Amino acid sequence: MHCILWRHVDRLHHRYKSVNYPFKVFLTLALLFKVMPLNAADISANASRDAMRLVECMKAFDAVCANSLTYTKIFEDHGMSRDELDKTVANFYQKLKSDHATYSRFDLRAPWRPFVVGGLNYIFIPYDMVLEVRGQNTLSKAFFIGVSDDSGVSWKFVDGQKTTPENIGQIIPGYGGAALPPRAFEQSAAQ
Repeated sequence: MHCILWRHVDRLHHRYKSVNYPFKVFLTLALLFKVMPLNAADISANASRDAMRLVECMKAFDAVCANSLTYTKIFEDHGMSRDELDKTVANFYQKLKSDHATYSRFDLRAPWRPFVVGGLNYIFIPYDMVLEVRGQNTLSKAFFIGVSDDSGVSWKFVDGQKTTPENIGQIIPGYGGAALPPRAFEQSAAQ
């Protein structure tokens, strides 16, 4: 009896090893790729993907969606709670909706090279947009400042429209002296 039981256990052991070998290989490779850091191209692609999601939220005037992709730490550091931020953006978007505002253009440009400061990944993504509200066009050339706390896998953003070399340190502590993407702002009557 002992010999029969041993053969059965031995047969199960070999079967278990052969059936699970592909799974073990898959699991090992999956863990290996999860541990490998992303390269700059992957990080930029992820940032562009999330910035495009933000643009779609903004074009739809969807405050919940836009806020989910907004880096709020800077606002919280200045005393604004997440709830206050959510309400402010919701009210702003509701006003734009009631004024029948539309983005006639919102184009993202190629992201700048990502960089790390203080353990966080950052990236600048320039944009050009035209917002039409009550017969007025607002043309803006600015940039999103992307912030990632997971090594570039996912991103949240701050609009850099009012960011200058003097105040960039509030968003990116320790960032100083380096160039920022160009900015321009113009309002005109709609054509």
